[in-house]
Amino acid sequence: MHRLLEETPRERVAAELAALIGDGLDHRRTLAALAVATSRRVQPFPHVGFKYHTVLALQSVHLTALNLSGKERWLPVFWALDYFKRAQEAERRQSGWTMSARPAPMTGTVEAARRRLIDALDRWDLEAVDPAVLDFARLAAPEQLSEVLFRYGIRDLRAIGHKAIAVQNVHRLLPIVGPENAPPVLRSLAAALQNHGNGPNPATSDLTSDRTWRAFQAMLGEIPKTWKQGRRDDAARNELVRTLREVPELDAGRAVIDLLKRGVSTDSIWEALFATAAELVLRRPTVVPVHAQTSANAFHHVFRHARAESTQLLALLQAAAFMPAFRRRVGNRRPDLRIDELEPLAASGTGAEALREAFAELPGDRISGARKALHYLQHGGSADAFAASARRHLARNGRYSHDYKFTEAALESYGEMAPTAWRNRILSASMAYFTGSATAPNPVAQEALQLLG
Repeated sequence: MHRLLEETPRERVAAELAALIGDGLDHRRTLAALAVATSRRVQPFPHVGFKYHTVLALQSVHLTALNLSGKERWLPVFWALDYFKRAQEAERRQSGWTMSARPAPMTGTVEAARRRLIDALDRWDLEAVDPAVLDFARLAAPEQLSEVLFRYGIRDLRAIGHKAIAVQNVHRLLPIVGPENAPPVLRSLAAALQNHGNGPNPATSDLTSDRTWRAFQAMLGEIPKTWKQGRRDDAARNELVRTLREVPELDAGRAVIDLLKRGVSTDSIWEALFATAAELVLRRPTVVPVHAQTSANAFHHVFRHARAESTQLLALLQAAAFMPAFRRRVGNRRPDLRIDELEPLAASGTGAEALREAFAELPGDRISGARKALHYLQHGGSADAFAASARRHLARNGRYSHDYKFTEAALESYGEMAPTAWRNRILSASMAYFTGSATAPNPVAQEALQLLG
C-alpha cells in the first residue's frame, strides 16, 4: 500500500484512501504505509525538521486518532497523507532524493552487529550506519535496539530537540508497522541521528552542541545511587524553575544534579522542566519555543523507557540543558508572563460551557484562553473533557505538524505528572499553542469528511 501513497498524485490520493477505507482498510495498516512512504521519500537532510516533519509527526497523529471515534478518527490520517504529498513534492524540487536500495545483510553475531552500529554512530559515519542499523535490528531483541537508539537520540543539542523526538516517534511506531515494514523507518532514523548540519564532524571536533553530553557523562558519578528514591519537593521544583530562567546550558544540568544530591525526586524535577517549557510557549507561542515542550516530552519518553540508568539520567540532564537554549529564542518577550503567576479567569458559564468558552478564545486571545482553562480545571473541570475537546478541534482545524506534535506532547506530559496544582497550570499554559474552535476549519479535513460520506 505504501507504493500507492507514494505514486498517486496529491489531487487524487485522498479519494483513493477514502475508497480503500470504504472497502475495510484499517487504521493500523494505513499508518504503517504512511511510515514507510514518508521514510522512503523524504530525507532528514539538510535539516531534521521542516519537510521531515511528515515523518516526525506520525506518532502524534496516531495518538490523536486513537482518542477519536467514528469518521473523526480518520481526519488526522488524511491530514498526514496530504502533508506527506506536499513534502514529497518539495523533496522532488529540492533534491530528487529517494531512499536507496536496501543494503545486503552482513554475517556475524548480535554483539558484533551492536559494535558496528555504535562505532558508526560514534564516528558520525552516515554510510556505515545505514547497513549497521539494519543488521543490528535483524539480530537483536527490540529492547536492545531501543537502548542504542535512545542513547544516540539524546547525545547532542542540535535540531531544537528533533533527534529525541525522532527516536520517540520510531519507538512508538515500530510495534505498529511490524518487522516487515521496519527497515526504511530505521534507516531514516539512523540518518537523522547522524545529521550535524554543515559543520565539521563532531567525532573529531569540539563543538558547542556536543559539550553538555560529554560534561554530563563525566558528572554522573556525582549522583547518589539512591537517586530513584528521592522525595517530592515543591519548593525545590519552584527553585529549579527560577534557576532555569537565568542560567546557561551546562549550569542547568548542574542545578539538576544538585537537586538529586539533595534527595529531590525526578518527578519534581520533570515538573519543573515541563513548567519551564510551558512558560516559554506562553510567552512566545511560535514554532521554535514550542519545541521546548515537545522536546521535553521526548526526553521524558526516553527517561521512562530506557533501561540503563546512565541513559535515564543523561536524558534528564540534556532536557534541562535545552531549556536555556529555548529561553534565548524567546528573549525578552513578555517577561511578566510567569507560570507561577498565571491568574485564573472565570468564564460566563460553568462545566462544558466554560470549556467551550476557553477554546473559543483561540487563536485570538491565547492568554485569556489559558486563564479560563486554569479556572475550569481549578474548579473541578474534567481533564478528560479538556483533552477530548483539544483533539476534536485539532482534527478538524489543525493545519501544521506542530499542532499535532505540541498537542499530544502537552496532553501526555500532563498525564505523566502527579495530580498537583501545578499540573493544571502547565496544561492551561499550553492553551497558548492549542488549536481552538475559532480557528478556520482545515480544508483537508472538510474534504475527508465529504469523501467518507
